[in-house]
Amino acid sequence: MGSTAVQRFYRYHAYFYDVTRWTILHGRRRAVAKLELRPDSRVLEVGCGTGLNFRYVADTLDPTRGRLTGLDFSADMLRRAQRRTASHAWSHVDLIQADASAMKLGRRFDGILFAYSLTMIPDFAAALACARDHLAPGGRLVVHDFGRFAGWGPLAPLMRAWLRANHVETLRPYVETQRELFDNFDVSTWFGGYNFTAVGRRSA
Repeated sequence: MGSTAVQRFYRYHAYFYDVTRWTILHGRRRAVAKLELRPDSRVLEVGCGTGLNFRYVADTLDPTRGRLTGLDFSADMLRRAQRRTASHAWSHVDLIQADASAMKLGRRFDGILFAYSLTMIPDFAAALACARDHLAPGGRLVVHDFGRFAGWGPLAPLMRAWLRANHVETLRPYVETQRELFDNFDVSTWFGGYNFTAVGRRSA
């Protein structure tokens, strides 16, 4: 799916995203915990959407020292994220509209999160490389996303097909690409490959 198609898809889905996605986007709190944030951490969420994950990050940070930046390609989704940020009075949250595969933010982060977003980015390898460039030494990059449903037997191709119809591609080498970018790397899966969590650490 091209970048223009992404924007069209979310122009419609932004209206009911929050009331439907909780049923399928499992394990996000656990993924944020793997960032091992400090109160003064600088955090980037790539593909933040409407900000569903902000509470897991923002409440961990000291508002005077820590900072959360949410980046998304969809202006419609970011408008929802802005409303969520304002309603919680999160003064330490910034929002940026940008292409994840070409972002140049001019600063580095202690933690970077992709939560159910990488599988919707057409040039996912470029997005991972850009994210690594934005990661401070010692920082962590966590990718939490749909897996390949390897343990689901005959249901696996049905799940993959349903997700593909919703512009989610599960069969690309996300884990392998992330492993190539980081010296320190580990990955875990959940519920028969429903999702995976891959953690990369930048040593230098």
